[in-house]
Amino acid sequence: MIIGYVFYSFILLATLFVSYFYIHYAMKTTTIGLYANVIVASVMQLSAYAMAVFGWFLYTFLQHTSHFFIGLQIAIWVFVICEVCLIGIVLYQYKKDEIIRLASNVWSFSKRNYFKLVKRMKSVRNIKKKEEA
Repeated sequence: MIIGYVFYSFILLATLFVSYFYIHYAMKTTTIGLYANVIVASVMQLSAYAMAVFGWFLYTFLQHTSHFFIGLQIAIWVFVICEVCLIGIVLYQYKKDEIIRLASNVWSFSKRNYFKLVKRMKSVRNIKKKEEA
């Protein structure tokens, strides 16, 4: 049973590294934003945990149900800890790049739509003046 717990724990911890390397690869090779990559990596991690828990259920079903519930608790806590670590590490590494990308997108949008923005700002200002009067 100890070998089962060790293998189960190894699979649960390996998903953290797979998710991290996915985000690292996706940030380097694609133009998809950080938050979308984090969501995809989280769903990948959650599906891997679901498969691991199902395998754990099949392994422990005939032996003892208490082992299944212990493994389920382990999976829940390791998932929460790994998810917090993954988000913390990724935000620490890529937050600067994400802020620069957001600022450049806002700047390019405002350059393209400058006259529309000015008209809308004037119309909002006129509406506020009418409401105050």
